[in-house]
Amino acid sequence: MTANDLVTRAMRTLGALDPVEVPTANEMANGFTTLNNMVAMWATEPLTIYTHARTVQALTANTTSYTIGSGGTINIARPLWIVGQKLIVDNTQSTVTEAPIALFDIQAWADIAQKSLTSTQPVGIYYDNNWVAGLARVWPWPVPSVSTTSLVLYTKTALIEFADQSTTDYTFPPGYEKALRYNLALELSAEFNIPVSQVVVMMAADSKGAIKRANSDTSVMMVDDALLSGGGRFNWRTGI
Repeated sequence: MTANDLVTRAMRTLGALDPVEVPTANEMANGFTTLNNMVAMWATEPLTIYTHARTVQALTANTTSYTIGSGGTINIARPLWIVGQKLIVDNTQSTVTEAPIALFDIQAWADIAQKSLTSTQPVGIYYDNNWVAGLARVWPWPVPSVSTTSLVLYTKTALIEFADQSTTDYTFPPGYEKALRYNLALELSAEFNIPVSQVVVMMAADSKGAIKRANSDTSVMMVDDALLSGGGRFNWRTGI
């Protein structure tokens, strides 16, 4: 499915085209822009994102920060969130171990008085979430004084904007094509000043809700044994 295919189907869903009519070049261009604007907005919604990436970046001695984003030192799509961070203490080993480190928020980063302090092992990172020519920065702290450590980042990988109108074919996980089609129809209703039927509104909400439910993580609540009576485990089925 190309971007033009999706725009055409969305316009037919909206009622802007009859079943055999095709959009004009201007309509297709406007639809393409609207589609990419919508996809960019979806990237700000964690539950529209269906995959996580694991990225390993070797840390260089005495380097205070690393650009992250397409074309950056950490060459991945600039993340809106870092959902997990680890440190490989010795990347020269054949079998490496990922040790947990902290992700500093802005207040914790501001409270660090000596940001250039060095050590053999960082204990955390700060992600500045900046936008300089599409790049942000990751700041390990303390700054590693050796070149044998690696940073491991776990990030949500959002849908990216469509690269072109008709050249590239795209595939999506189950449910995404329908959600894109009906929600694009809603977006195009304002572009073409066409009222939207309640059926389209409901289908857009239901399809987007379905992919969000599919992407939600199920968390398991744990209770430390020491907090339970006698230090043992509590069976909620028996009450013992």
